Amino acid sequence: MIKAKTFIIFLAAAMILSAVAGCNGDDEADTPHNEIGLADLTAEQQDIVDLLAVPNLHEVLIFDFSTEEAFSSIEFWVEVYRNGILIEQPAGVMTVLDTADQQSGRLAVIINQSTNYHWTLSVITGGTRSSHASTADSKIDSSLATATGAIEAPVIIEDGKEIILYKALFTAGSMTVYDHQTFQERPELLREYVHAHLIKCKFVK
Repeated sequence: MIKAKTFIIFLAAAMILSAVAGCNGDDEADTPHNEIGLADLTAEQQDIVDLLAVPNLHEVLIFDFSTEEAFSSIEFWVEVYRNGILIEQPAGVMTVLDTADQQSGRLAVIINQSTNYHWTLSVITGGTRSSHASTADSKIDSSLATATGAIEAPVIIEDGKEIILYKALFTAGSMTVYDHQTFQERPELLREYVHAHLIKCKFVK
C-alpha cells in the first residue's frame, strides 16, 4: 500500500507527466526519434519536481521517449542486486501499444529512499497510463556509501535491447562509479557493490 505522502507525490508527478505530454506537441519536429532520455521540462515544471524531490528521502524522475517505428510493447522495471546477483524485480510496468508508425510517451519514476526503498513507475503513451508501485524486500544499511544518477544524454532505442535509465549503487568505503552503458555491457561490474538498483526499459516490435 502506498503511504499517503508518497501517494501525494505520485499524483503531483502524474500531473507533471500529463502536462509534459500536452506541451511537447509544438516541438515534435525537433524531437529525436528512436530515443529515450530525461524530459526537457519547463522552468515551472522543474520547480515542482525540485519541491517534490526531498534530498535523501524522495527522488522524482521524468523521462521522454519517441520512436519513428512501430513497437508492440514497452516495458519499464526495477532490478535489485546484492553483490552482483539479481535478487528482486520489485516494480515493473508493461504497456501494449497499437500499430501506429510512431510512438511517443513519458515515464515518471518516484523513488522513496527509505530503508527498504519504494518505487512507483507510471508511463503514459497514446492516451493510456499504466503504473505500478512496490517495495524492495532487502534493506540498505545507512552507513554504506551511495552513488545515484539517471542517464545524462538520450539513448538510442533498439528492438529488444535493454536500456539502463537509472542506477543506485551502495558499498562500504570508496567506490568506482561507471556510466550506464558500461554496466549494460559489463554487468559483472555490479559485483563491486553490496547493493545496486537499476531501472531499465525495453521496446519490442
